[in-house]
Amino acid sequence: MTAVTTARAPGRDPGGPAGPAAPPARPWYLRALLGGPADPVWARPALLAILLGAALLYLWDLPGNEDSNRYYAAAVLGMATDWTAFFFGSFDAASFITVDKPPLALWVQALSVRIFGYSSWSILVPQALAGLAAIAVVHRVVRRDFGFAAATLAAAALAVTPIAVAMAQHNNPDGLLTLLLVLSGWAALAATRTGRLGPVLWCAVAVGLAFNVKMLQAFLVVPVFALVYLVAAPRPLRVRIGHLLGAGAVLSAVSFAWITVVDLIPASARPYVGGSPANSAWELVLGYNGLGRVFGREDGAQGPQGGVVYTYGPPGAGAGASGGGPELETMGFGGDPGWDRLFNAQVGGQIAWLLPFAALAVAVAVALAGRRPRTDGRRAQALMWGGWLLVHYAVFSFAQGIWHTYYTVALAPAVAALAGIGAVGLARLYRTSRWWGWLPAAAVAGSGALAVVLLRRTPEFVPWLAPAVGAAAGAGALVLLLGWALRRSGPYWSRAAAVAAGVSALALLAGPAAYAAHTLSTPITGTDPTAGPAAQGAGPTNTAQPPPGASGTAPPPGGGLRTAGGGGMDVDPELLDYLLAQHDGETWLAATVGSDEAASIILETGMPAMAMGGFSGGGNAPTAERLAEYVAGGELRFVLASPEGGRPGGADVLEWVGANCAPVDPSAYGGEPVPEAGGQGQGGGPRLMGPGPSTLYDCAA
Repeated sequence: MTAVTTARAPGRDPGGPAGPAAPPARPWYLRALLGGPADPVWARPALLAILLGAALLYLWDLPGNEDSNRYYAAAVLGMATDWTAFFFGSFDAASFITVDKPPLALWVQALSVRIFGYSSWSILVPQALAGLAAIAVVHRVVRRDFGFAAATLAAAALAVTPIAVAMAQHNNPDGLLTLLLVLSGWAALAATRTGRLGPVLWCAVAVGLAFNVKMLQAFLVVPVFALVYLVAAPRPLRVRIGHLLGAGAVLSAVSFAWITVVDLIPASARPYVGGSPANSAWELVLGYNGLGRVFGREDGAQGPQGGVVYTYGPPGAGAGASGGGPELETMGFGGDPGWDRLFNAQVGGQIAWLLPFAALAVAVAVALAGRRPRTDGRRAQALMWGGWLLVHYAVFSFAQGIWHTYYTVALAPAVAALAGIGAVGLARLYRTSRWWGWLPAAAVAGSGALAVVLLRRTPEFVPWLAPAVGAAAGAGALVLLLGWALRRSGPYWSRAAAVAAGVSALALLAGPAAYAAHTLSTPITGTDPTAGPAAQGAGPTNTAQPPPGASGTAPPPGGGLRTAGGGGMDVDPELLDYLLAQHDGETWLAATVGSDEAASIILETGMPAMAMGGFSGGGNAPTAERLAEYVAGGELRFVLASPEGGRPGGADVLEWVGANCAPVDPSAYGGEPVPEAGGQGQGGGPRLMGPGPSTLYDCAA
């Protein structure tokens, strides 16, 4: 008996007639440029054009942004030169105190600095690459269930979201946080689609890594991912629950690994944990970087508008927010808490352009899913992005603690994805629904009206743009409405509707694109970065610093300090030259109150400087006894401070400085002599009356 084998001809179904041959596979370089053989001809070039345009926005003149947030830039410089500082995320290379965030984002920047040397490029390019990667991932996720048109619109919307553009040019950690959250969403949807354990665990890993960027903010997506998987994954309920329990274990292990190791190390063998009153990394989780942001009282001075209360005055002079003096001034970074916070003058121009459209998109996508199976991928993705939007909107709107406008970058992927999904869904509704076909016109008109409102807050910025956007959106909405109301069909009306939809899309993206393009000519610096012009009533943008004297940073009459281009106070070169000339092997070149002057010293000299009290100067490190030990041990000689001004919770340290250290005559470093203030300090030395300017003190004199 002879065995007979047969081979199936390409493209032939053995149970039926021959079908069309499959398109030939493309080499990898053609796939990169043109996409897959079955992709629309326009799809890959459109994505590449979006990515190239975003790269231009994100990478343009990065040196003009200087050090961006000098607090993190100084930390990165120190971390790049010392592996101990690298692991702990120390503010200075000598590891006196850590920054007030976990170190993952700074690790990425520090590795870049180790490889390429310190420059604006080496610290900022990683953020730009994270922003570009987020666009590509959002495109891929949306394309999987909603097609190329929705994915392209989503990518374009994210690329021009003003706050996303600002954060791609800045060294705050939120850019990496956003990328990790987008990757976790990709994994969550893959898990929901397949029911496999692997993607569930990868989702947990990504969220855990995001936790090591900004702690509890990363967990805002966790209930959304868990609920979507529990509802839509194609596995029995007990298996789904088991998978989620396993993911919870992985999430806990990845999230808490670093803080557990830090707290297991004796306090004497590691730096003080910045932002923590009790020197505990775990304390940051529920306090300064956790629930304290939502409900207030981060154990630091804070204001009623989500800003910081900076205080100064003699100790005990009043019952200030931190016990360091009377409350003097508050700075609200994001406006008052409330449902409309994300639309106010400070925040609206950064994220609000497509928020209502995105919310409508969730309802449209769920409605169009109709009675599809529980496991329907489109419904699951719409619910994931919708839950992401809802949770972030609620938390950001009503947070009572310190809250910055740039936090909304974590909301941008959901808004952009839903904008693309909603546009395609509304187009389908327009073609197929007799009763709801008017909804696309209403969505365009409403979003266009919101864009006009936002643009009119900056009337001197491209003054013709608001009327142009209003006219284009209005015309597009009118054509769509007429086409639906008159029940017109045929090629003419189809083309008219397509043109109206295209004009409407361009109109709705024109406002955020103009704000994004503003960064081409305006540096993104300081601690509260934004893109676009300052709206009327919004207060200052791109920088956020304490009021004069609040952290001992007011320019002294004898010279020594000046305003820094990247926010904060810059130490004059003459003072730096004096400190370097007097340096004799001490660990720290100088100690300052808060991080402003310390960051300037670190960045200008490359040498460690001690930021007493951490970022704002309100922390508990060092104690007066510990400072005395540093001085006695030859580790510290100079202190730049006002002994009676600006350090809530550290008055004893400043009193010790005033009593035991001698003021240096400013003429020694190029300044004018300062008349001696009346009175004597506790140790018989000169006493500067607070609130006063910073003075250089020599503790070895």
